[in-house]
Amino acid sequence: MLSMPKQRNALLRSEQAFTLLEVMFAFSIFTTIAFFLTPVLQIVLNNEDSEVRLQEMEWEVFCSQVKKEVRSVSRAEVISGRMVLTNNNETIYYEKYGTNLRRRVNLAGHEIILQNVLEVTFTRLKNAVKINVKDIWGHDYAVTIHSYIDWK
Repeated sequence: MLSMPKQRNALLRSEQAFTLLEVMFAFSIFTTIAFFLTPVLQIVLNNEDSEVRLQEMEWEVFCSQVKKEVRSVSRAEVISGRMVLTNNNETIYYEKYGTNLRRRVNLAGHEIILQNVLEVTFTRLKNAVKINVKDIWGHDYAVTIHSYIDWK
């Protein structure tokens, strides 16, 4: 019974300081975290590149949707900086709204079809429409869409 307090004191003394093995183990965990944290920080800091790539993908989707719609309408006009498409009983408007490009049908609704737009220009050609867009990062995009239907 008398030897128990000495062992207890020995355990308490060993917890008062870190051993070299404990310090090396903690340092290895720290270096492992630091090693994996660096690439994650680079990805987070390069967020602008991913936004530009996202904008390019959004532009491709926008082009596909507009091509499909322009090729199916009976008439296209550019009025006051807006592209106006007429198809049977519907009038479809493409216009800039803030930093977005929106689509409205019969002046109703508010469908955002392209974001981060700085400038947009619609040009009516003989039987086609040309759309020029400049995004907020300064990248220019352009598409010319020809119609299969003869516009008047």
